[in-house]
Order: sequence, then structure tokens, then C-alpha cells
Amino acid sequence: MGPRYRIFIVVALIFAAISAGCIDADPPVSPGVSPSTPTVTFTPAVPETTILQPAPATTITVKATTAPVLVKVFGTYRWAEYRENNTVTMPPNPRYQWESVVKTERSPGSYQGIPAFRYTITSTGDYSECCTDNIVSHTKNGHIFVTEMYYGATSGAYLGGSMTETIKGEAKPAVDLPADNNTQHPEDSPSGWTGITPLEDINITLTDQGTESVTVPAGTFTNARKYTGSFCDGTPITFWVTSGIPVPVQYRFPNKYLDGNDPFQSFELREWG
Repeated sequence: MGPRYRIFIVVALIFAAISAGCIDADPPVSPGVSPSTPTVTFTPAVPETTILQPAPATTITVKATTAPVLVKVFGTYRWAEYRENNTVTMPPNPRYQWESVVKTERSPGSYQGIPAFRYTITSTGDYSECCTDNIVSHTKNGHIFVTEMYYGATSGAYLGGSMTETIKGEAKPAVDLPADNNTQHPEDSPSGWTGITPLEDINITLTDQGTESVTVPAGTFTNARKYTGSFCDGTPITFWVTSGIPVPVQYRFPNKYLDGNDPFQSFELREWG
């Protein structure tokens, strides 16, 4: 190896050592002279402050919803009396309205030896006669129907009964109301003097519509609970019930099984016991 390459290698090694820190690259310090200490100025970092702004107010609108519920609108009662309002249009006449009083009495009994519940329904209304000198006359409370109906205490099936009609104080012969193999259930459709036969809970699902103030002959109930549903035949029905009273304070429905156009029935509580 020639002198030129030796010198090149030595220089390269010295440069590598300085770069690696293995050889002190600072200039030598003269004897008796203290090495100078570099002055370091430290400026503490100022923490960055974040100011949290309140979030804008958000208005949340909650829409009230209703859900179907199974609810009992009838409790244990011995008797209940309602004012029945009927309205119907009989063309070419204008819409017509009339009232009657319907009382249901419920008691345990038997029918032909079978334990049963007896329902005695009394419907009292005016008796109208047509026509003397083209004038329709009305006898106050002159038309009374009394119906006795028996339902099995265990099966709930209709067992039989009878009906008596009294016109202006004269009672007509009683009419038998025998059991039918195709017995109608109370939830099937509106039926009978009370619209619900027998006057008990009907097996339908009701929707809670909140509370309303209801005024009926029995009084004003400011927080009556309103429920809506339908008979099995699709006829809508609405109940208003309140705590402490074992029967609805009011219930109503259209009744397509009556004569005329758009017949409608409403039952408003008078008394109960």
C-alpha cells in the first residue's frame, strides 16, 4: 500500500472518530483557565388555555304514543243504570234523537238446575203513537221491556231467558228467549238493550287515549280514562272509566244493526250499586 493511501486512511479514521464522539472535538483548554459554561435561557411553556363554550340548547320534542292494553272496564257490581241516547237519520226526515233509561241487575242464581248469573235488564222509554190529526203523541215512560237472561256461572254460555213488554201499563205475554247453538259472544258485535250482552268486559284489546273530563247524569268526572277499541265485526267502541266506580261512566258506538242511516248509541251512567 502506498504512502498516499495510508495518509487517506488515517484522515478518514480521524474524521469518523470525531463524528462518532469517540474523540473530543472541543478545543483544548489552557491550564489554569476554567472552561466557559454556556448560558442557557429557559422559558417555561405557557399552557394553552381552552375555553369551553356551552353547547347550544337543544329542544327535544317527545311525541306521545299510545299502545294497546288489556284492561278491565267492569268491576264487581250489583246493578247499573244508564241514560241511553239514540240518534239516527230516517230519510226523508231529518236526524232524530230519543232517550230511554236502561238498568241492568246482576245476581247469582241458577237456570234449570245449572249454576248461573241472572241479568235482569229493564228498558224504560216513552211510547209514541201516530197519528191523530197528523200529530204524534208520546206517553211518558209508557214503553217498558223487562228481559231476564241467564249465563252459565262457569262456562259463560247463554242458557236461556224471557222478555216481557209493557205498553201504557198493559203487560204483554212473556216471550221465551231460548239458547242458541250459535250463541253470540259480547265482543262479537253490538247487541241487546245495553249494546254489550251481557254487560261485562268484552274480550278486545283497548288503547289508552289519556284522560278527559266527562259529564253524565251521575256527575262530572274530570280525570276519566278514555279507551278505544273495536268489536270483532269492526264496530268501534269508546269507554270512559274512573277509579272507584265498577262500571264505565260512559260508553258509545255506532250501531249498524239498527234501522236508518248512521245510527249511533251512547250510554251515560245515572246510578250504580
